[in-house]
Amino acid sequence: MLNPLYMEMQTNKRIQKFLIHKSTESNIEPAQAKLVITTDGKTITTLLLENNRVIKPVGIKEITAFFGKEHDDFNTTAIISYLNKIASVNQIPLKDVNIVICENKGKVGTHLYAGTKHKQKLSTVDFLTHFNTID
Repeated sequence: MLNPLYMEMQTNKRIQKFLIHKSTESNIEPAQAKLVITTDGKTITTLLLENNRVIKPVGIKEITAFFGKEHDDFNTTAIISYLNKIASVNQIPLKDVNIVICENKGKVGTHLYAGTKHKQKLSTVDFLTHFNTID
């Protein structure tokens, strides 16, 4: 039986490595780096931020490739569907949904924001499963 807490911890460690990689590549402080994922209902936007300043866009395919998977239109649809579900459950307009992956007190985690207001912590594993083609 798989331990969900262990899977979450391992996934967060892997995301932390991705943030360190992107931060180093962009010459910014890894502890200040954030990935912000949003959608307009048709496309997905993923940005690398440092102290809430946009550094650069990061492609969804780049995130997926870091996990050794391939990304296709089906995955984009799955991510948008997940964001729609999260928006609906939390009564947030889709355009205001921000998924933020960042380090907080030395631990990486995934969080739901309505605009700039923190709503709740999310499972990184649950979120990232929508990025990857299930083998």
